[in-house]
Amino acid sequence: MFESSPLILLIEDDPVFRRLMVAYLELWGARVIEVDDGDEGIWLAGERAPDLVLINLLLAAPNGLEVIACLKQRYPALPVIAVSARLQMADVARALRAGAEDYLIKPIRNWRQVEKAIAACLRPDSRRVFDELNEHLAFFRREDMAASRLCRGLRQRPERDLGAWQLSCRQSSPWLLAEYVRLDQDLLLLLAEFDPLNMDTPVVMTLITFLLHDPLRQYQDQPGSLLNNPGLTLEYINRLILDAGLDCRVNLALYRLQANSSSVVLANGGMAGNDWLARCDAGPLGSSTLSASQLSYSCSFPFDLTLHGGFGGEIQLTARHGHY
Repeated sequence: MFESSPLILLIEDDPVFRRLMVAYLELWGARVIEVDDGDEGIWLAGERAPDLVLINLLLAAPNGLEVIACLKQRYPALPVIAVSARLQMADVARALRAGAEDYLIKPIRNWRQVEKAIAACLRPDSRRVFDELNEHLAFFRREDMAASRLCRGLRQRPERDLGAWQLSCRQSSPWLLAEYVRLDQDLLLLLAEFDPLNMDTPVVMTLITFLLHDPLRQYQDQPGSLLNNPGLTLEYINRLILDAGLDCRVNLALYRLQANSSSVVLANGGMAGNDWLARCDAGPLGSSTLSASQLSYSCSFPFDLTLHGGFGGEIQLTARHGHY
């Protein structure tokens, strides 16, 4: 449930999906304005001053990207979340560059995640500026709207519980990313470092958080899917970065922690920290020739990691499992 009763403008031309979305929004306590036309949505945004806009990217003229760009030009502080069935990273990149704060993929199966995404855009955050990066942030705000939104929203979450897993993570820089995905009893860790001076970095950081959505859905339906192989997953992420035409170096390592066998499967693209990382290092992502391999080795819990890339950042992570 939302903390207040936000007014949400829903711009959606699919009547079935629109009715379903309205039902969930009202269940969560929102007031909803629903329209099926981009021009009317732009007009209502000015007349009704909604707290947030949800918009289908595949609208007829004006299309969703054009509407987002218009809304952000007129109302820069208005949060906009794009909704689309398009899964290509390039489509996500275009939506974020147009001004969207988030990107939801149809068909939606996890409505709890939708509620969290909307709540995150509505919730004020007093810790939105990192003092040590004021100079860099000023540059990015001048050049890229997506960068400024990302930098304002970045915040560390040092402690997390995922079922039987307990995670503790410390990052020395906001240009580091730690993502966690549960795979049955196992845990997939995505640990990455980004170039703070590259113009595409803020968009790539945002996109990385979306990249495992489709493989995760496939995994839930087919246990023999991509996420069982960290090496193939690393190549998949690299391919999507290239397909989006983004020129950005990314150091990224994937770890699958296997609870039942007390082992880890590792694939590495540019991170450093121990001999295992060096033995399967395929080089930073963003290369058209990247070919990833993976290693498997025994481990014990708690599982401790210290990783760093080529830009001076460091991630310290400890993973514990309830059986240990």
